Amino acid sequence: MGNRGQKRTESTDELPADKRTCSSLEFRPSSSSSPIETPTMTTTTTPMTSTTNQTHDNEMETSSSASDTHEDNNSAYGSCDSDEMGDAEHRRYRNEILDYQRQRLSGDQAKFKKVLSSLNEETEESGQQDALRELCEILSFCTDSSLSSLIADALSPILIKLAQHESNPEIMLLSIRALTYLCDIYPRSSSLLVRHDGVSALCQRLLAIEYEDVAEQCLQALEKISREQPLACLQAGAIMAVLTYIDFFSTSTQRVALSTVVNICEKLPSEGFSQFMDAVPILCRLLQYEDNQLVEHAATCLIKIAQRVKKSPEMLDELSKHGLIHQVAHLVDLNSRITTISHSIHTGLIGLLVNLASGSMITVTTLYDLNISSILKDTLSTYDLSHGMPSPRAIGGQNNQVHEVLKLLIQLLPVVDRNHEVPLAKEKAEFLVNHPDLLQKFGYDLLPVLIRVVDSGVDLSICYGCLSVIDKLVYYSNPDALLGWLKQTNISRFLAGVFTRKDRHVLMLALSISDTLLQKRSDLFVGPFVKEGVLFAIDALIVPEKGSQFMFSMFNDIQLSNNSSHKRCLCYSFDSRSSSESKDCKLEKDCIQTLAEHVRTKYFDTNSSTLGNGTTEILEKLKSLSSKLASMMNDDTVEEEYDGILDQIMLHLNGGDVISTFEFVESGITESLVKYLSSGECSRTCSDLKGQPCIAERRLKTFGRLFWSNFSLSEFISKLQSGLSSVEDFPLVLNSVSKHKSSYATLPHRRCTMYPCLKVSFEKEEGELTISDYSGDVQNVDPFSDFVAIEKFLWPKVCPNNDNENGSSSSVGQTSAESSIGNEIHSDPMECEHEALQKDGSISTDHPSSSTNDGQLSFYLEGKPINRMLTVYQAIIEHHKSKYDTIAHPTLWNQIHKVTYKKSSTFEKGSSSFSCRPACWSSYAPFFPGTLFSEIGLSAKSTPCRNILTLLRILEAVNRFKYHMIVSEKISDFAEGKIIELDSVRATCEGSLGILKNEFVNSRLTEKLEQQMRDPLAISAGGMPSWCTQLMTSCPFLFSFEARCKYFKLMALGKHQGQPQGQSPGSPSGIQNDSPRARKKFLVYRHQILESAVKMMDLHANQKVVLEVKYDEEVGTGLGPTLEFFTLVSNEFQKPGLGMWRGDNVSGSLFESLGNPDSVIVASPFGLFPSPWFDSVSVSSGIDFSEVKRKFVLLGQIVAKALHDGRILDLPFSKAFYKLILGQELTMYDIQSFDPVLGKTLIEFRALVERRKYLELSGGSSEIDRDPCFRDTKIEDLHLDFTLPGYPEYVLISGPDKEMVSISNLEEYIELVVNATLNSGISKQMDAFRSGFNQVFPIDCLQIFTDEELERLLCGESETWNSNQLLDLIKFDHGYTASSPPILHFLEVVQEFDYEQQKAFVKFVTGAPRLPLGGLSSLNPKLTIVRKHCDNLVDADLPSVMTCANYLKLPPYSSKETMKEKLLYAITEGQGSFHLS
Repeated sequence: MGNRGQKRTESTDELPADKRTCSSLEFRPSSSSSPIETPTMTTTTTPMTSTTNQTHDNEMETSSSASDTHEDNNSAYGSCDSDEMGDAEHRRYRNEILDYQRQRLSGDQAKFKKVLSSLNEETEESGQQDALRELCEILSFCTDSSLSSLIADALSPILIKLAQHESNPEIMLLSIRALTYLCDIYPRSSSLLVRHDGVSALCQRLLAIEYEDVAEQCLQALEKISREQPLACLQAGAIMAVLTYIDFFSTSTQRVALSTVVNICEKLPSEGFSQFMDAVPILCRLLQYEDNQLVEHAATCLIKIAQRVKKSPEMLDELSKHGLIHQVAHLVDLNSRITTISHSIHTGLIGLLVNLASGSMITVTTLYDLNISSILKDTLSTYDLSHGMPSPRAIGGQNNQVHEVLKLLIQLLPVVDRNHEVPLAKEKAEFLVNHPDLLQKFGYDLLPVLIRVVDSGVDLSICYGCLSVIDKLVYYSNPDALLGWLKQTNISRFLAGVFTRKDRHVLMLALSISDTLLQKRSDLFVGPFVKEGVLFAIDALIVPEKGSQFMFSMFNDIQLSNNSSHKRCLCYSFDSRSSSESKDCKLEKDCIQTLAEHVRTKYFDTNSSTLGNGTTEILEKLKSLSSKLASMMNDDTVEEEYDGILDQIMLHLNGGDVISTFEFVESGITESLVKYLSSGECSRTCSDLKGQPCIAERRLKTFGRLFWSNFSLSEFISKLQSGLSSVEDFPLVLNSVSKHKSSYATLPHRRCTMYPCLKVSFEKEEGELTISDYSGDVQNVDPFSDFVAIEKFLWPKVCPNNDNENGSSSSVGQTSAESSIGNEIHSDPMECEHEALQKDGSISTDHPSSSTNDGQLSFYLEGKPINRMLTVYQAIIEHHKSKYDTIAHPTLWNQIHKVTYKKSSTFEKGSSSFSCRPACWSSYAPFFPGTLFSEIGLSAKSTPCRNILTLLRILEAVNRFKYHMIVSEKISDFAEGKIIELDSVRATCEGSLGILKNEFVNSRLTEKLEQQMRDPLAISAGGMPSWCTQLMTSCPFLFSFEARCKYFKLMALGKHQGQPQGQSPGSPSGIQNDSPRARKKFLVYRHQILESAVKMMDLHANQKVVLEVKYDEEVGTGLGPTLEFFTLVSNEFQKPGLGMWRGDNVSGSLFESLGNPDSVIVASPFGLFPSPWFDSVSVSSGIDFSEVKRKFVLLGQIVAKALHDGRILDLPFSKAFYKLILGQELTMYDIQSFDPVLGKTLIEFRALVERRKYLELSGGSSEIDRDPCFRDTKIEDLHLDFTLPGYPEYVLISGPDKEMVSISNLEEYIELVVNATLNSGISKQMDAFRSGFNQVFPIDCLQIFTDEELERLLCGESETWNSNQLLDLIKFDHGYTASSPPILHFLEVVQEFDYEQQKAFVKFVTGAPRLPLGGLSSLNPKLTIVRKHCDNLVDADLPSVMTCANYLKLPPYSSKETMKEKLLYAITEGQGSFHLS
């Protein structure tokens, strides 16, 4: 009996059926969710004194594929619809049911009267037993309508009396069982039982503990009663009754007992603490159990008790005893606990410690002794996520958990001088003063992580809490300990970043921390405060108009008055004893200016080490250089003169002087560099410069060359990233929508939504006479509708005379991809599938900016114009952000937002400071994208932020196109005679990029985006602040690949798949519809793979469903066959004779075999690239071009569906083809990536052309000398004609002088070849590909990725393994361990495989030749190897797998050689079918 509640040893399950893949009939998860079954009506009772057998709850551990969990009866190979009934038949069926119910009701009532009479009259025990059995049988089958209060009232006293029978245990058992059934069927009978003193009778019977089954039945009865009558149960002593002998019961019964206590603790009274405080020792002991449910129930009870007694110091001290604090500390420790508790319980336990620490010194001292700072540090660290592997604990309620941690820290660190009213403040302060070692450990653990949390861009409340703790730590520390804490942290830079916040509470804390630091060690902090800009921030607070030009310019807009009516004051955010939201702010008026003036006067005005204006020498130097560069652009300066200034600027930035972030930003260097690089000089045409490249291109090359030779690009980017993190103020909008239920939207669609709607009134602008008012009523508006959709709805209503618009708006819908996705996802699941068929075809695939200003109406929110491409939600939070530093969530959803409209007179054109003519770029900047200097699109006012973002975008392009720029430089050197040999021109450094792409990732913005996507309303991109979309469109490199993958799923799939799978339905994230997507099964024929793919896409391409494959006449279905299908389709697309790819146009082309003669594919050592087709040629080599275009449509559908469903393709696309998919323009330099010979030849030809131009301009040579040769051969002697190399039927141009290529027309020949290869020859194929792709989701969603990243997404990972990796990432089970000899042999064999053999092995195990994104570690389910039991000789058997479960069954071969032989045979010969083994 002593081990009740502990984990029991599970019996080993038998191996599942041995087959290649899971059939839909196997591996079904259990549907049972009940923790305890209702006992059967046995007549045997066992005395408690006898030995009882402990019941074990054996649960079979099974593995299933996704398809097995979500069965789809509507499959493509066997769907059936139920026959519809006629109205008459429906009425007849309904009448029959009503008649049956009336008859049953009458019969049940007659039975109850008969049993009631028997119980009243029967005196013999046997008769009473029979009557009770009959009653239990009736109750077990009747419904609540069969019972009435009269019958229940008559039964209750009789059953209670029989339950108190002294000698017959069978009568006791049956009567209590009848009571249980009665409460279950008719809950209102609980009050009747209470009236007849039934709870006390049950408690007495339970405490007597004579018979085990009677006691268990009592527990079940009390659990039912406690749901309706918790207070009566408490007063009757039910808590101690169910807990006293809890160790004597089985685990399932213990759960019932604790459920009773949980129900009672939900309604604890404000007085009479002894009724539940006596149970605390037992509950504390239950926290040590290993059963998760028992621990969580006990923790819930203790949390409720602590909440009730938190105002009584005596009770808190009593609660702190019995080892409670030790147990709670163990449970909240993320590193030491064995029992896994839910996130909500973990947060609740921290809240329990908060309540205890608020009034109990015993708790405070114990927590310090337990090193609580180390435990809380780990919890806070999960907030500052590593972007590569997000913590599984960092889920939707993370903010609440961090909030509770900060509450606890604030309770443990009271500041006496500032918190006189806080209980125990003096005692806690004396404790810390007497134990400086504990405080020092506290600071070492927490100060660095608190600073990291604030730096990660948290919302204002968390920032305020962290600063409050830092303020208290600094206040209590001695100078020596303080210096030790700050050794690894730049506190000055941190405070400068905090000063960029607008909120007066945060600013007050930053000033307070600064004041304390200067008071303790002014000699050490005055200098850093000036260098990092803290002094500038203080000056800006004193006199805002005289403040900083760049970094702290936002103080010009801040309202420092005592006005916080828009939200709950932050003064009370962490007050555990007050929940009022209407209290006045504790900060006095003008307190910020007063403290700022005090700090300025006391520490800086009297310090001779600072300059008069508070700046540093290096800042003045940088300002001077910045001004000089800016002034030169106003004069007619020769380009070469700029080079010297740039060298001086970079020399200072990379020199020996340490430049702070503040100095870098405040100097204006970023603004001057942006103006220099994008000052509109592009408008000076090449005719003005006699053939020289445009100024913008030259400046970019000059700027890039600085970092190739003398200066560190990484260091410069690091300064830009630090500056960006300091000046950005993008709002983090985290909504508390769990309280909101589904709503009904009247605009722009009349439909139900699974999320709250916004209340908006639409009124026309004053003075607008051309249109009418819509309605004075407040409308419920879908928050994720953009204003384009709103206009489509309003326009025919306010301008009824416009027939064209009336006609076009008959089907109101959202036109942007973002809004379409958002609304589609939130529909009813059945409605969603129906709408997908109707709306997907009309989803706009244009870039959002292309249609930003089209429309007839202009919208305004409180007089400010609204960007039409924003959703209503985004526009409103952007408006709030312009006033406050945070969003008032209740106000946002409850207030009425007034939107005015008027007829647009002209299309509003977005102003761009850095515009550049596209024509110039297309002609003279052959590799830099035309959007390099386009407007970033941010609505933020921060000019430094825009400048830094623009510079980062330029540097990212310089880094990405470094190879192209170097080749261009070499061509120029050859033209000028600096290089003589053509081999030197093509001896390039492809692949040697300047820095890694990860250096462009901004950790602060990435963390902000991660937090924003965890928000409950992040169900589509329209549910997030607009800066997320704007930055992702213009500067996607700022975010980590993992964050962009999650954002892509929001955009393309319309819902958040990055959410942890363990979310409970009641959690806030439940609004995100994390339930698995709908699935469709499709029948495929192996001998008609492409034909099957065409039918599949025709039916399901535009449906938001996951497709699964079943092969004709094969058993298997699920993940494995589906992955193999996409692999087979990939192989079909590579077969010769399709006319799709380069290399498939001549009979002498090289082909590769896939292992058998029938599987031959086009050889593509450098990747697949579309084969060019001439416009006038419709048939070539027997291939119809229309069929080729249909193949590209299908390819686009397959690629998009693979990305949509998370499948892997085995298509080796070239780097250039991925760029085309991403919408990037290709240049001559890209040809080398798929045709190295042609690409290098064209580059050499280009060098000859440039050499000839140079010689002509220089003049001194004769006409013969001005015609350079191609490797000692004249161009004419090469006998090149104007056909596309490798495609003799493709005529580039016709004409009498265009028959042969000469030096005079060589440039034209190059342009024609490049155009035919990269543009005109493949444009129709790419249009077909995009049209097929857009049927699944907009292809523009992919533009946030690079070509390498897109390849990883589409084709998975290609990685090699070592033994340590395999041991960590593979599960060994059912007869095998990591040290089993066959496993050791297996690990050695796999490492000896070459690349192709590894691919074959992965395909054999998973169905796909490559691993999913993330490699072997992200394989789900995890790769499992089990022992295969063989009937015959072991060495004669072969391995087999279940691909849907990644389950390898490996015989225990006698030797490594035998294992390798059998494995190779299985992975090469065992492909291509799914049957039972």
